[in-house]
Amino acid sequence: MAKKRAFGFVQTMLTLRRISRILWVRVALLSALSVIAALSAELLGPLIPDGPRDRFTASATLPILSILANGMLAVATFSLGIMVSTHRTLAQQSTPRIHRLLMEDTSTQTMLATFIGAFVFALSSIILYRAGYYSESASVIVFAVTAFVVAAIVVSLVRWIGQLSKIGSVEYALLRAEQTAREILRQQRHLPRLGGRALDQAPIGEEAEIIAPRSGFVRRIEMDDLQSRAERCDAAVCLKVLPGAIVLREQVLGTLRGSSETEGFADCFLIDPERTYEQDPAYALQALRESASKALSPGINDPKTAIDVIARLERLLWDWALADADAEDPTYDRVYLRAIGADALVEAAFRDLSRDAAGFGDVLEAVATALAHLRQRMPTDGRRVIDDLVADLRAHGAAGLMTDRERDRLSDRLAALGL
Repeated sequence: MAKKRAFGFVQTMLTLRRISRILWVRVALLSALSVIAALSAELLGPLIPDGPRDRFTASATLPILSILANGMLAVATFSLGIMVSTHRTLAQQSTPRIHRLLMEDTSTQTMLATFIGAFVFALSSIILYRAGYYSESASVIVFAVTAFVVAAIVVSLVRWIGQLSKIGSVEYALLRAEQTAREILRQQRHLPRLGGRALDQAPIGEEAEIIAPRSGFVRRIEMDDLQSRAERCDAAVCLKVLPGAIVLREQVLGTLRGSSETEGFADCFLIDPERTYEQDPAYALQALRESASKALSPGINDPKTAIDVIARLERLLWDWALADADAEDPTYDRVYLRAIGADALVEAAFRDLSRDAAGFGDVLEAVATALAHLRQRMPTDGRRVIDDLVADLRAHGAAGLMTDRERDRLSDRLAALGL
């Protein structure tokens, strides 16, 4: 029970973290805090001694607030324009899936929220001054908060300058994608079935179907809710879909064994038109793979970036294969589902790369090297997919390489790697 509560707390924190990475949420939060700070100055005014009241008056504070109000909105608008334009450029150079990751960059979001929050505070304080809301004591509080806001703006501007030097580069986008994939793969290795039991261990009994209420991608499965509902009706939940699966309305999401009361179980599946990374490591690997394919397109023609992405995919799957899987008892003992296997991860990372790199001998050799290394550590299902990918690589190399020397070089490399 203690483990379930701890895992439930972790899931709650992950949900809050996901919400906090929405840009407008962070901006709205800091804007609300700015308004609260401006309003609370009058409440804290009586705590100020008589000495500072003559020095930090409205005439000393209003000019600074006017500068902030005039400048911060322009800075925030300009910064937002830069962010949108650079992200659009990176989406064209890599893949729109990485663009979504960049939109969740907390550093950029915090800086933009700081600029807008400073504007809201300055504007609110000016309005309250003109309305006669502040007393002489409150002016001291407003001046102190204004000094703090100025310091926060200076720090944010320095960080923003540093961010601008890398935010538009493909390397930065690939690094963010790799970090996200590594984090999700680590979670998947620790909880291979999202904390549930293996599907082949499910009890046998009368089944009631859980029907999808809408069409879309399964973005998230709320395991806490499934466990709670299954306990209340003393049943077991057997899932037929995993996060990342596409479902159609009226299709079966899973079955309930031991009870026919399926009402509310479909609400535990978050189904949306867009696929997300949170519980879907294959999607994170796919985003990196698509970046490599985009680099090989005629409009970009950057095989070295593709080789860099292949190296990132190789080390992600290598570290995943070396990590120890969680052998503890499942957290959700009434939820049964299959784990995301090595075959699905290898497929997501390398499928179609050989086709897109058919005319690039160095890229094909990089793919072959990565597959040969991973074959040493992957379980049986992963090795089976690797063998299939190697067969595709041979066929695409034979069809795409322009000269016999290139084809012979690829064949020699495959033989040296034992493929």
